[in-house]
Amino acid sequence: MADEFADLRPAATDPFPRPDEGPGAEVPLLRPRRRRRRVGRWIAGVLVAALAVGALVAQPWDAQRRQAWADQWVVWTEPQPERIEQLAERLTLTETGRRIFFASRPRIDAASDFQEHCPLEAGVVLGCYGSGTIYIYDVTDERLAGTVEATAAHELLHAVYERMSRDERSRIDALVAEVVAGLDEDDPNIATVAGYAERQHADEWHSRVGTGYEGLPAELEAHYAEIFADRARVVAFERERTAQIDEYSERIEQLSAELDAALADLEQRSAAYDAAIARLEADIADFNRRADTVGGFASQEQFQRERGALIARQEALEADRLQLNADVDAYNAKIEELKTLDAQRAELYSQLDSRSAPEG
Repeated sequence: MADEFADLRPAATDPFPRPDEGPGAEVPLLRPRRRRRRVGRWIAGVLVAALAVGALVAQPWDAQRRQAWADQWVVWTEPQPERIEQLAERLTLTETGRRIFFASRPRIDAASDFQEHCPLEAGVVLGCYGSGTIYIYDVTDERLAGTVEATAAHELLHAVYERMSRDERSRIDALVAEVVAGLDEDDPNIATVAGYAERQHADEWHSRVGTGYEGLPAELEAHYAEIFADRARVVAFERERTAQIDEYSERIEQLSAELDAALADLEQRSAAYDAAIARLEADIADFNRRADTVGGFASQEQFQRERGALIARQEALEADRLQLNADVDAYNAKIEELKTLDAQRAELYSQLDSRSAPEG
């Protein structure tokens, strides 16, 4: 998708005419002849523009060429807000990328405006591309830095895909499919894209592969390089936007595994402790019964020996009880940490959901 239109800008009218052409100018001796020359120059200018337009019209029907001209016209006639310009810079957009991005009239909307444009039935939605316009939810939480950039890049690639010819789509779809086939089975994008309508899979994978994966085949990298001068930065935004949530999720997963293992261990040890206590209490009762019975022990040495053994068992079980209680306390502390992390993650997720934004 080579950029043919970077230098084709319409000639601007001169806002500062020469002094001899203003209303206070001195009337020349040959005014009629001079006016004919000026009209001639104007007609010549119109003729040049007409020839340029005529040359375009005379081209064989090419939807991509005409779309590119239409996009360039939007770029020329509709200046972008400073924030959108800065966003294009952060995404390292090429001339082609900037043209398509700006022609898609990108908007970074607060919750109420965003909800008017993007369907929210599927849950959390960060952006959408519809009717030729890119809509991006304005996520401002610093813990989610990179979300606006990653969303803009994703939606831009939808606009790019829409502008591709049928042959180019077939070629790129095949390259993307090879990448997808090599992904791990537990890659979260596989389950996510599976939830889309079948007809949307190729388009969706084109955006996700282009913004979320490094080390693509050279031919596919070349395709995305037409849009992003430094695609690695785009991938970095995608990773950055989920970094805090991923950190919470990894710790939650780790804690859950530790708690599952600890619970099984505590249950086993608690059962063993209860059984040992029951045996000790039975043995103590038997010892006391024999101690109260004449001839219960053959000698004083036997009495002291059995008594010492019972005391040792009692002390060992007390140590087990203290350790068990300490481990139960540690288990409960992890339960509280898990609850806190889960609440923090839920709160962070809410920052991504325009429906959770406060009204006003």
